Amino acid sequence: MLSDRDILELAERARTGEKEALGRLAGHLRPVVCRWALVLTGDPDDAEDVAQFVVMKMLKSIKSFNGRSRVTSWLYGITRNASLDHQRGKRRDRRLVEKLGQLAQTETPRREDPLEQLEMTRTLRLIRTLLSEIPMRQREVFDLVELQGLRPIEAADLLGMNPNTLRVHLLRARRAMRREMLSRGHRYGNTGD
Repeated sequence: MLSDRDILELAERARTGEKEALGRLAGHLRPVVCRWALVLTGDPDDAEDVAQFVVMKMLKSIKSFNGRSRVTSWLYGITRNASLDHQRGKRRDRRLVEKLGQLAQTETPRREDPLEQLEMTRTLRLIRTLLSEIPMRQREVFDLVELQGLRPIEAADLLGMNPNTLRVHLLRARRAMRREMLSRGHRYGNTGD
């Protein structure tokens, strides 16, 4: 176990661009970060995800470390914020899955053709599956605009995004969904983009 002084010395050397010091620092601090993340998230898999993110962030931002606090204090703050962000993302994912589940369970008007009902059920199930496979930002945008019916400008405001950026994410989500649906043998109607 390295002392605080040893860690600070490695951090100072890493700040100057010394790759060996940066590697040693990351190797030494990763288990500590993982332990903190486990305490904060309560889940070993989530802790691993958070630790991976935190170590990468540390490697990228070590030059911004100013030395006014202990390296471990600085890193704990990053770990705490990353854990909170990760938990928020998981809650958003769960809410989206619940909404899609409710949408899939919503009774559709009776159709005379049972094959059409079966196809609708399959399509909704496929949409739910495909949504879980696209990036989070695209999923959020697609949900707000396509499933909740917000106008793109409203969704951009809600997410604090530039409307043009939102439209790019929406376009990518629509394309990914359409491409996957077609590749899996389903037809997907025009979404208007």
